[in-house]
Amino acid sequence: MSTRRPRSTSTRTTSADLRERCERLESLLKRTLDSRARARAELDHARSRLRTAGDDFVVAFEAIDARTDAAVAGAELRGLLGHDLDVDTTLTVATEHLLARFRPSNAAIFLCNGRGDHAVAAYGTNDISRVRAESSLGIIARETCPLLGTEPVAHVFESGLEMVTVPPPGGGVLVGRRAILCNMTHRGERFGAILLLQDESAPWQPNAAEVASAIGSVLGEQIDRITRIVVQRSSQWPGGASDAE
Repeated sequence: MSTRRPRSTSTRTTSADLRERCERLESLLKRTLDSRARARAELDHARSRLRTAGDDFVVAFEAIDARTDAAVAGAELRGLLGHDLDVDTTLTVATEHLLARFRPSNAAIFLCNGRGDHAVAAYGTNDISRVRAESSLGIIARETCPLLGTEPVAHVFESGLEMVTVPPPGGGVLVGRRAILCNMTHRGERFGAILLLQDESAPWQPNAAEVASAIGSVLGEQIDRITRIVVQRSSQWPGGASDAE
């Protein structure tokens, strides 16, 4: 008759050790997985911060680039104008400068009086003659230019028709054109506006709005200076021969 041999203490101890070892392994695996999840989260966060830093760097660089282009364009025009006190010469030089800077574009310069009425004072053509543009320019002068504020801000229109409420018959020269319209201001006073028209198929140059705004500011400063000097001289000019006697 066979007898059943009792389990040895070493066997029971080994089974307990195995269970404990498995529990420790499971705990270690859980901690490892948690640690890996935290590491991945930190890595994703670091990547996000790097992308954000890179984006911020690009934005900052683009802003510096825009300010540089604007400053150069303004300095070029100021150098071209020099100390000339003739309004017609000033407008001619400014128009040529706009055409050279924004090729291929058509450029118009509006001047305004004390009541805020605007009129075309100079025009430069690339592919639209002034005769063709006259009706559209007249509507912009009456309807849009008076709405401009006194801050040197350029408004970009992907469609020139967006500038006016009631376009000329057939849309005039605004159809198929994009536009930039900016005021000419100095010391919080508006002296007119600059309009650039360009075919929609030709993209604007980089920093076009900033450059147009800078040119508008310089031109406003120049016209303000001419106006002040002319007014000062007229107030000091002798009234006539009888006054001198």
